[in-house]
Amino acid sequence: MTVVGLLGLLPVLFAHPVAGAATSHAPVRMPNVIHFDRTTTFAAMSRAGLYFRVNGPANWNEVVAENPSPGTLVPWNSTVVLATAITTAPVSGTTVMPDVLYRTRSEVFAAMAHAGLYFTTRGPANWTIVIAQHPRPGSTIPVHSSVVVVTAHVATSSPTGTTVMPNVVHRPRAAAFTAMAKAGLYFTVSGPANWNVVTAESPSPGTRVAWHSTVVLSVARVVAPTTSTVAPKPPEVRVPSLVGLTRAAVSASLSRLGLRLHAQGPGSADGTWTKVVAQNPPRGTMVPRGSVIVVDTTRPTSLPTTTTVLGAATTTTTTRPPPTTTVEATPARTRIGVATWYAYIPGQCATWYLPRGTRITVEDLATGRTITCLVTDRQDYSPGRVVDLSETQFAELTPLWRGVVRVKVSW
Repeated sequence: MTVVGLLGLLPVLFAHPVAGAATSHAPVRMPNVIHFDRTTTFAAMSRAGLYFRVNGPANWNEVVAENPSPGTLVPWNSTVVLATAITTAPVSGTTVMPDVLYRTRSEVFAAMAHAGLYFTTRGPANWTIVIAQHPRPGSTIPVHSSVVVVTAHVATSSPTGTTVMPNVVHRPRAAAFTAMAKAGLYFTVSGPANWNVVTAESPSPGTRVAWHSTVVLSVARVVAPTTSTVAPKPPEVRVPSLVGLTRAAVSASLSRLGLRLHAQGPGSADGTWTKVVAQNPPRGTMVPRGSVIVVDTTRPTSLPTTTTVLGAATTTTTTRPPPTTTVEATPARTRIGVATWYAYIPGQCATWYLPRGTRITVEDLATGRTITCLVTDRQDYSPGRVVDLSETQFAELTPLWRGVVRVKVSW
């Protein structure tokens, strides 16, 4: 036999399935080995009980395509075809950080090996998907650097049988990746590379499809409108006359109109002021709800008292002590419930019970982390749900893949 003939037999000789890999002659599913190296490919095919032959160079080190496609049912012990190539990672200089956000475990390993990078993970040991990475995709870094990926575990359906096509229409990019990973499906997109919302899907939601099959999503880039178009102008109220009123009367008057108070002057620091002597803006001015009204304050500084010195009446002046009874400032109002997220403007949020223009503080009850945001949108009423946050601010409290978090809202 010639040398050429011997080389032609090598793929089949070394692709023999491991004994005992399958216990019956039932059909098996074609594993996904695209971007796998030589060693990993041989192991995956052996576990599946399949032979394979290669279409490519004899010294290949990466699979670039496979026939039949991943997830296809094929007879046990049959021979499949793998298209292979030689890919060599750079050995010196710099490389580009690949985009592995929302990619699966095997895709991350292949992308990092191709870029010549090492990586460490932050997340569970049985992770299945990447939810963040550092540095950002496209960054130029030294080859063989160690980068960081933040991972999560998303449970998928059984690797046998079928799965149901999830409904991801009108869902943002992150939600689409998570839903497809959970369903055990691959997908290709029809639309711009920087898409952020799904507009259609094929097959339709609810269709039962083969596990690990590839579906098609139509996508688009939707730019969030500016604040002026998203949030209508808050309703306006007329500033009442506050001059001459006591502290309790001022607080009650402004609270009824949804206005906030800022006092300055004697007694404003320790809350012992007793009367308003000036205000800004002046009475009658129309201002949006939630506006701050500034008042100048005063308090009595002394009281005349009479003392007797050697039988003579003498008038002296003593400092009035702070009043023993004061009107406490209105305590911060709070609600406890569930916070969710949606594609919205960072720093802005939605509630169903507060007027637009209200600034709120949201605290994660589990970790104590807090963020502040401005109410500019209305959410649909749902028992127990107290705020809808933007993706950016929800991620400051907890990872996006959690979906909801229990919080306390203060305003």
